[in-house]
Amino acid sequence: MPNQLIPILLFLLCALSVPDTESATLMGTVQLQQTEKPARPKRYYMGPYRSSHHSVKTPEGPQNTVIYLKGELPLPNSGKKSTVEMRQKDEMFIPYVLPIQAGTSVSFPNEDNYYHNVFSVMSGERFDLGRYAKGKTTHQTFDKPGVVVVRCEIHPGMKAYIHILDTPLFTVPSKEGTYTLSNIPPGTYQLFAWHPDHGTRSQSITLIDTQTTTAN
Repeated sequence: MPNQLIPILLFLLCALSVPDTESATLMGTVQLQQTEKPARPKRYYMGPYRSSHHSVKTPEGPQNTVIYLKGELPLPNSGKKSTVEMRQKDEMFIPYVLPIQAGTSVSFPNEDNYYHNVFSVMSGERFDLGRYAKGKTTHQTFDKPGVVVVRCEIHPGMKAYIHILDTPLFTVPSKEGTYTLSNIPPGTYQLFAWHPDHGTRSQSITLIDTQTTTAN
């Protein structure tokens, strides 16, 4: 009987020593060149729901870049949340740039002491969620890949972007510009970097199992 257990134990040890999946890591730093921003539009809504603020700051920096990979290989199951949040605070949409996978629902809570509205008439999926007060929220599900420009009809200085992707391999950099994408199946991909003011840049990149590749 002990001799019969030896092959079974050897089989179990071999099975435990084999990794579940092959994966690679991609990391890098995003650096942006300075560009002139267009003048903020004048207010076109003067109704009772508007705030007393006359200007809204638009966040700047590499954290507004979307980094994503596309390739022919089978993609891993998405670990992204099926519902994410874009807040309305201090007459700003937060975050200013939000990447999501197609099929994700986005909620838009109002955290200001006045009414807001959420709508889009640009590319991607068009919608208008109406006006609502502080403490209220609405949501919208995005199924079609593309870029949605989000606005508020009450406060024309408010603007944000939702980048809807057909890949689960995406991230945004830190304020310092550094980013990391982990658990990527090894292979050759097209690496994209998209920014609302700088457009899209891409390059081919090959990722090797258990190794970290740098792309700036």
